Amino acid sequence: MSDIDARLDAATRTVLAEISRTDAKAGVLLTAFSLPLAALVAAVPGQALPVLAAVLVGTGVIGLAASMLVVLFVVRPRIGGAARGSYLYWSLCTEDELVDDLQAPKEQAAHVIRLSQIARRKYTGLRIAGDITAGALLALTAGLLTALL
Repeated sequence: MSDIDARLDAATRTVLAEISRTDAKAGVLLTAFSLPLAALVAAVPGQALPVLAAVLVGTGVIGLAASMLVVLFVVRPRIGGAARGSYLYWSLCTEDELVDDLQAPKEQAAHVIRLSQIARRKYTGLRIAGDITAGALLALTAGLLTALL
């Protein structure tokens, strides 16, 4: 195995580990987002909230729901387009086509690039979900304080 082959293999493993981390973080975030949402669904209905508090709580709930949707899009599999060097492409190959594809170093490099793009998209989605959640939690906190005062 040449030095470049070993480096491409290491790069592939690194990027796959990053993709796995984003999916694990997404699972944790979905669980974390569901807890305050469940508490709100249990506590708020039937409560007479001041208008400002109701608006802030509603904004927070919408924010949490939006964050959960962003996270769901992070973990949603993309199966359209079968780019060379991908498992989707390989699922359509004959044995000879697969071997040819795996023996092309440029295809392995392209595979690392595609995986890196997937990892970047996933991390961007998690960052956006985190930003939305921060705003939602601020709105919920403000709504709670408004309701208590």
